Amino acid sequence: MRNVLIMADAKREYFTQAERMLRKNRIEYSFGDPLDTGEEALIRQAAHSTVVIAGSERWTKNVLMNCKELKAVIRCGTGYDGVDVNAARKLGIQVANTPGINAYAVAEMALSMILCLQRKLKMYDCAIRNGGWGPLPVRELRGKTAGLIGFGGIARQLARLLAPFDCRLKAYDVCWDDAAAEALGVEFGELEEIFSTSDIISLHLPLLPSTKHMICKETLEMMKRECILINTSRGGIVNTEDLCDALRDQVIAGAGLDVHELEPVPADYRPFLEPRLILSPHVASATREAAEAMIQEAANEVIRFYEEGAPAHLVC
Repeated sequence: MRNVLIMADAKREYFTQAERMLRKNRIEYSFGDPLDTGEEALIRQAAHSTVVIAGSERWTKNVLMNCKELKAVIRCGTGYDGVDVNAARKLGIQVANTPGINAYAVAEMALSMILCLQRKLKMYDCAIRNGGWGPLPVRELRGKTAGLIGFGGIARQLARLLAPFDCRLKAYDVCWDDAAAEALGVEFGELEEIFSTSDIISLHLPLLPSTKHMICKETLEMMKRECILINTSRGGIVNTEDLCDALRDQVIAGAGLDVHELEPVPADYRPFLEPRLILSPHVASATREAAEAMIQEAANEVIRFYEEGAPAHLVC
């Protein structure tokens, strides 16, 4: 049976080419409800599906165990921490992603947040709406040190975008690529060095036990008072309470969060009270260009699964 459930959330028009690809390969598909993603809802929606094109919903052990026909989960995007990979492996369910396709979109969002914070655009906007007028103390991006924690595809794209600003670029990664770093003019730096010397720190890491709450009171206190922090990777890498404390106490100058420890965020989310914090709802990759490309690659992975027995970008 070739039955695919599409849970990835995007405008329907973005799926046009992917739908053509699936129909051409005689694959039946249906769209799920990306707003109804509790465990029971997912089990109900995926009851007769052999493959899921997943969005940001959580495919827990309980969900996977109760989707009796399910053979593969294709994550539409790079991160796959929403899928219990260990449970999938034991159940014989293949898990794949679509890596690298959204790198430019996410890097562009990171750069946008950097510029917004560096020039205090949010604070200017709030001030002028409330009758304020006049300059705030701001610094140019030119000549500053940007520290990239994680040096994968998104961080490398951000390095390219920062190059025209004459920034000094440093990066840390457990799997260091000398050739890529040399080509992009990026220096290797140990974590403590990047924390203590960077004017901008941008996070590009997966959420793992070793990276959870990497940004916390201790590491925030290592940073320069003028530092701005950007997180477009995974919310759990930053301890939100510690970050808010640091902003309140002016330990660092500002932060931009596209990702959050709990998504959607609650009504009493503390960052709402921090004027030097820019927030967006996990949409860094949500450009039309990136969405269409990721959806098409997910469709390609579905076709590879049915035709060849496995997607190209297996994670388990």
